[in-house]
Amino acid sequence: MPLILTYMNFRENRFFCTLIHPVILLSFSLLLSGLTFSRAWAGTDTTWSVQFRLNMTHAIDHQIFNPDSDYVYVVLDHGIEPMRLVPEPGNIYSATLFDELDSATAYSYKFRINDTLWETVHRSFISKPGLVTLSSWWNDEFDNYTTFQVDMTWATQSGLFNPVTDSVCIAGTMNNSRGFRTLQCVDTTLKYAITYSLEPASVHRFKYCINADSAGMELQGKPDRMVRVPDTILNLFHDFNNVNPSKRPMTFVCNMGYYIGAHHFDPSSSFVDVAGNFNNQGGNDVLFDSENDSIYSVECMLDTAWFQTGPLRFKFRIDGSWSTAELSGKPDRSYTFHDTIGNNPNRFYCYYNDLNPNIPTRPWAFDVAIQGLLIHKEILSGSYGFEDVNGAPEGISLYQWYRSDNAQGTNPVAIDTAKSITYTIDTLDIGKWLVFEVTPVAAKTDSAVGIPVRVVSATPVGGVGIGESENLITKVFPNPCSDQVTVEARRKIDQIAIYNAQGVQVFLAHQLNSQTVRLPVGNLSPGFYFLKATSADRITGTVKLIRR
Repeated sequence: MPLILTYMNFRENRFFCTLIHPVILLSFSLLLSGLTFSRAWAGTDTTWSVQFRLNMTHAIDHQIFNPDSDYVYVVLDHGIEPMRLVPEPGNIYSATLFDELDSATAYSYKFRINDTLWETVHRSFISKPGLVTLSSWWNDEFDNYTTFQVDMTWATQSGLFNPVTDSVCIAGTMNNSRGFRTLQCVDTTLKYAITYSLEPASVHRFKYCINADSAGMELQGKPDRMVRVPDTILNLFHDFNNVNPSKRPMTFVCNMGYYIGAHHFDPSSSFVDVAGNFNNQGGNDVLFDSENDSIYSVECMLDTAWFQTGPLRFKFRIDGSWSTAELSGKPDRSYTFHDTIGNNPNRFYCYYNDLNPNIPTRPWAFDVAIQGLLIHKEILSGSYGFEDVNGAPEGISLYQWYRSDNAQGTNPVAIDTAKSITYTIDTLDIGKWLVFEVTPVAAKTDSAVGIPVRVVSATPVGGVGIGESENLITKVFPNPCSDQVTVEARRKIDQIAIYNAQGVQVFLAHQLNSQTVRLPVGNLSPGFYFLKATSADRITGTVKLIRR
């Protein structure tokens, strides 16, 4: 009899279900608080892999690199073969070197265009457990500029600054950590500016200062100004000491704690900003977690004209994209901006997407997937993560399987007898796409029910063997192989599995996030195998692999 196992995380409110069959052990992933199970051979505890991400925008703009005819490679020492990087949107090129690194070893590397043009910069890294991502620009030449501009009008009127004898400086991490750089006067105004070419996605702290003297530093006793540098040209405008009669402070605070706990926001790699009518639906108003308590905030200086022209309308976003903005399909947040006279500050506080643990909220089902081989008579299993913001464990969730005539899963037909988490493929399913649906239910007295979530099988059901798809994999080499094999794809590969001729999974690598992946296959016995690659959006490709 098949055995269904349910795994629960340490907070006792997130469940993962899968199926173990006597012949085929179906792969599954566990998301547990504080733990990540990643790619490895059976019995292997640690992997040493690296992903290279290279931004070629500057090289393209300056005609150093032609994306239509040129190639770019990463070349490492220690006898590792060069790898060609694969293009992605935004002039990014990437490749992942999988399990060829020695533990805690220093590696030098450079990027090379075609066979002759090398970078002049020197690069190195030390291998660490898991997957290390190295992001760079070609030759460290960034095609972005950040201009810092400060208005000294009110500092002059208050007697703090004399434009004839005094200078304006900036002190911060962008100039060797607290050093001083002098700003230049903009025309004949009392505005002063300086421009830097800073590494995109880097975060900098800074303040303005009079006469490169710490006694003349602005915002005494207050936090530093902070900025996250984008990939584009950025102009920042400030008033010295934030003193301007026509402006008032507005503080936005967003609690990301439950998004972090549900693995929907990674504070180590993502950021949250606020976009609305006060900053032209974007700007660079990034929130920061200054107290390391998962509560993010930013203070903006807004014109008093908003007293009459408001209210402020805005939403919070993850990674500066409207595709990840909160409150999807719902109205913007609203705030009435007012004067701060009488110790009445402008401050807006919320939970991201209104996921407040004190307010009854529907449970979520996420990371929904279909596990198993899409072959007649095989047993499939649905898998998913369960999250309840209010802390309730999962109750009796509802399941339903469907058939569809297309890969999008549109107009699916419910299979009347398929209402459990597992399903045995029928002859009527051959040539069809299967759809698994889960409706999460929390174990409460009122049995709170969430929104149904569906996932479509990666390929249609086949009669025998593993159904092959040409949608993802573009090249596998060398094939036949001996010690290693490289897989290239049309989009980023999230997972690679290798099955033997009997359909038993013998290798699994996931969280790859690259279009080029090099795998070690030296532990495989000589023979025929099937290699299956899957993207994050469940597009797959399968090829036959020969191990010599």
